[in-house]
Amino acid sequence: MTNPVRIIGVDPGFDRLGIAVIEKTGNKEVLLFSACITTSKQDTFVERLTHVASSFIDVLQTYSPHELALEKLFFAKNQTTAINVAEVRGVLLYLAHTHHLLIAEYSPPEIKVAVTGYGKATKQDIAMMVPKILSVNMGDKKMDDELDAIAIALTHSAHRKMKSWGK
Repeated sequence: MTNPVRIIGVDPGFDRLGIAVIEKTGNKEVLLFSACITTSKQDTFVERLTHVASSFIDVLQTYSPHELALEKLFFAKNQTTAINVAEVRGVLLYLAHTHHLLIAEYSPPEIKVAVTGYGKATKQDIAMMVPKILSVNMGDKKMDDELDAIAIALTHSAHRKMKSWGK
């Protein structure tokens, strides 16, 4: 029997950050935690960044994950938003490194292929497949960012064998 590995998946953002922790034992994944961390538009960017960072640290301390799976930054339109999300990613990467997590990054098409088998899948396709993969009923309470974080963690779980992680 293989040792369980805990993977924290993150859909980065400063307005809404999706976060999920799954535990993989053998070929089975179990969702331990997921949430959408939101920040107030009335707060300064630094206050929002601090809120995201402290929430991330809380999850790291509560679930003690071994590996971080993070969505690669992909923005074609708003450069200001892209810069802010890049800064959030930088803080998360720093915190993951200081907590000794192995780090992997995936592009949106890689995540879509891993979860749905189709690189141009929609948000609805992801929302339909995530509960099927985990064999759970999630109801309608999960936000897109939260489902994306779960999908990112599942993507990493699927790629672990190919990358020879955790040996």
